[in-house]
Amino acid sequence: MDKHVENVTNSVKHNVDNDRWGYVVCFGTIICFIAGIGHVNSFGLIYNDFITSTNSTAKSLTSAHGVFAIMLAIGGIILNIISKRVSLQIGGFIGAILLSLGSFFTIFITNTAQLPFTFGTLQGIGFGMIVPVCYSTLNFYFVRKRTTVMSMCKAIQGVILMWYPQLIKIILSSYGFRGTLLIISGITLHTFPGVLAMRTQIGKKPENKTNIESGKTRDENVDLLNENESNRKVESENDKKEEPKSIISKLGFIVQNYLNLRILKDPVYCNICIGQSFVNFSDVTFFVLQPMLLFQYGYSKTEVAMCISICAGADVTGRFVLAAVSSFTHINVRLIFYVTTCLTLLSRIAILQVRQFVWVAIVTGILGVLRAWLHVASPLVISNHVPHKDFPAAYALLLLSVGLVNVAFAPAIGMLKDEYQDYIPAFYALAVCCLPCLFCWAIEFSIRRKW
Repeated sequence: MDKHVENVTNSVKHNVDNDRWGYVVCFGTIICFIAGIGHVNSFGLIYNDFITSTNSTAKSLTSAHGVFAIMLAIGGIILNIISKRVSLQIGGFIGAILLSLGSFFTIFITNTAQLPFTFGTLQGIGFGMIVPVCYSTLNFYFVRKRTTVMSMCKAIQGVILMWYPQLIKIILSSYGFRGTLLIISGITLHTFPGVLAMRTQIGKKPENKTNIESGKTRDENVDLLNENESNRKVESENDKKEEPKSIISKLGFIVQNYLNLRILKDPVYCNICIGQSFVNFSDVTFFVLQPMLLFQYGYSKTEVAMCISICAGADVTGRFVLAAVSSFTHINVRLIFYVTTCLTLLSRIAILQVRQFVWVAIVTGILGVLRAWLHVASPLVISNHVPHKDFPAAYALLLLSVGLVNVAFAPAIGMLKDEYQDYIPAFYALAVCCLPCLFCWAIEFSIRRKW
């Protein structure tokens, strides 16, 4: 019986890896990411003239990205909850609707103070619901080739997004600010066919030994979101019996059920979250505001768009280089993250000291490579520290931590610019945001070394 179960499982896994629809899912994932957030790195290029003409504050723009970061995490939690009752694909469609509505409402904004709702809340929750659907469906179709497929998807996204700023520059010149937002809203609608690709042609995932012997099958949504929890169905039934009735108790039950707060008892994990949250906040906000800094330097839209494209191209190059190096030798991902953060801090200080376009372009390219290494290493640092079964909850808590740091500190960065009427103090503050990681992790390393 055991041999039969093993043969069935291996046979289905083989079929999953070779099912051609999986490559359609890859294409759908690429579409969703490009259509959903492809324009985010060009925010400064899009909104620079609008901020000037409406006397809007930079605080509103940075606050919008802070709200987006935390709503991204909340969107994932919402999807996890509703997937108990509807399919993941339907959850993805709900996310696409919210994302499209947020993009459409952005067309009618009169100042950047409305962006925290249209971009931050609606688009944040919407995209936060789409991302887990894409990743979970990819995990369904690819087992042995999962890392390779994910790397290729990210690489293709990077190559396409490398040309996005040039496209935005052309659209702005031809159709103006509102016309550009309308076209971006139309591009966002492509998330619907992207989500439409997120379906499974194979009826069920491979059953485990216990379920096959008892004649039971596992719920597809639970498989996709938590493929390593073999007894989740039994636990869900027990949870339903013990589910509290009061509203406060239900809220506590949901938090405990979907966020494994016990992991916060691990001081090393908490230190990892603190460091990564500040680095992530600093990274995202830096590249959102960089085009405006370059406009302040006196660069033209063509030169600003070129810098954004150089950064995107360097990002792709950095991912390929890291993938090639890691295939030949073992890499300590946490050390990579720490060293990269240190180099990022130095590079950001350097870009504030130069004004010639060639030097700014070179430093921007270096920052693009470093950004790629940070993004690749970030989830791996978590996965290398926590048990595999705890990774979904651990990563969800990291996203919440990133969101909270964004909400708390993003407005302060914008206020610095508004107070001094200069972006340079804000960029120095963003560089300082790398220090919690560098200091806290160094203290932890020294303490563990002594022990």
